[in-house]
Amino acid sequence: MTSVTTVIQDQTFKVDSSELLKVIKMSVVEKRQRLGWQAKEAEKRDIVGRWVDERDSVGDKITLYREDGKIYLETWYNDGCHSLDEMEATPTPEGLKLEDVGGNIFGEYFLLSDGKTLQFCNSSSCFYTAKVA
Repeated sequence: MTSVTTVIQDQTFKVDSSELLKVIKMSVVEKRQRLGWQAKEAEKRDIVGRWVDERDSVGDKITLYREDGKIYLETWYNDGCHSLDEMEATPTPEGLKLEDVGGNIFGEYFLLSDGKTLQFCNSSSCFYTAKVA
């Protein structure tokens, strides 16, 4: 048995590496199950567009789609994490303003123009345009 020693704020912790391996293996299994479920569910989606967030070499993959009369923004982050947000769509002269249904305390939103350009915006300006994937 090997152990990993970690120091956090002047405190030392020892963790059995076999325990870490169990967590990692479970995570891989869960991810595979999630991807299998996602493939089945994707058949019901009406894809609006796909983009890549290339800021600071992030590489996050963004998909905007409609399903069951609602619009969703799905992001697969470069580190393997995932987010799925229902969006409220409001037509504006500049394009379709997309805001999280749950709200955003920073006033940030997305702007879809020309049906293919996805911009990241806040209350003062649009500050980034994602690359079409």
